[in-house]
Amino acid sequence: MKGNLWKRALVLVALAVVGLGVSALPAAAENVVITDKDQGKTFTVQVGQKFSVNLRNPGSGGYNFLRPEFDKTILKMLGEKSIPRSDPRRMGDFGRMVYEFQALKAGQTTLVFPIKRPWEKESETFLRVTISVLP
Repeated sequence: MKGNLWKRALVLVALAVVGLGVSALPAAAENVVITDKDQGKTFTVQVGQKFSVNLRNPGSGGYNFLRPEFDKTILKMLGEKSIPRSDPRRMGDFGRMVYEFQALKAGQTTLVFPIKRPWEKESETFLRVTISVLP
């Protein structure tokens, strides 16, 4: 009788530990997509998490994107791609630019997307957001 109680207690403890382990696992990271409408916002991601920045191409005003500015010890840019406009007949639509990033280590950085016309000396800021990376 005492042996059975001991076995049942061990089984209950094992189930409790397994249950705690499952609930303690981090939730799947959400897919973070930053757009033109997110000016000035702060986004929180986890170390190792990937996220994207999807921006309207400002080519209609003669602007070109310059390289994004950020702390390269905190973020890594994985790539960029140009997505053509959805309707070729739509005037002023120069498509979109998509930038992919990955968080490298805990910290905070400002992510800036400067734009510039070829004939102008100074650049302008198209988008500025803050990225906070948690461990």
